[in-house]
Amino acid sequence: MPPHRLPLYHRQRPVVRCVNFLCAVLLTLVLIAGIILFVLWLSLRPHRPRFYLTDFSIPTANRQSGLANLPVRFAVGEHNPNQKIGIYYEEIVASVYYGDQLVAKGPVMQPFYQAPKGDTPLLGQLTATGPTPTDPAWGRFSGELSAGTVAMRLLLTSTVQFKVKICGTPSTTT
Repeated sequence: MPPHRLPLYHRQRPVVRCVNFLCAVLLTLVLIAGIILFVLWLSLRPHRPRFYLTDFSIPTANRQSGLANLPVRFAVGEHNPNQKIGIYYEEIVASVYYGDQLVAKGPVMQPFYQAPKGDTPLLGQLTATGPTPTDPAWGRFSGELSAGTVAMRLLLTSTVQFKVKICGTPSTTT
């Protein structure tokens, strides 16, 4: 047959066409499942709880006796921004630092559950262990105290579990 008479389209064998069709269907299903999983992940992924310090004080702190045995009081607000995810908190332990020096540490709240979109106040009181006038950091601390502003760091630690509720199904904890 001369070259101008060749067919323009070469028909594939039925087996090859069937395999191509099955691959296209499989890839389409994988793409649709991926989109559905992505949307579910976006709607159900847990957001971190938000903490904000509302009050912090060490009453009766003075420059002569140090902080040992003085109460350290604080109030922290906690907000769960999730719409369908509750949070279980284990015991919350607070640590107060002045620079790198531990000033006070102890448990401030027993285990509790926080509902979705919930707010929980955390009121804590610890007993300070330092710095004392014999500590090397006391001079700097005393100077900041007389100036009226002392930079301290409050660290809250706890183990959390998320409780997910999906469309009326029994809740699951992860």
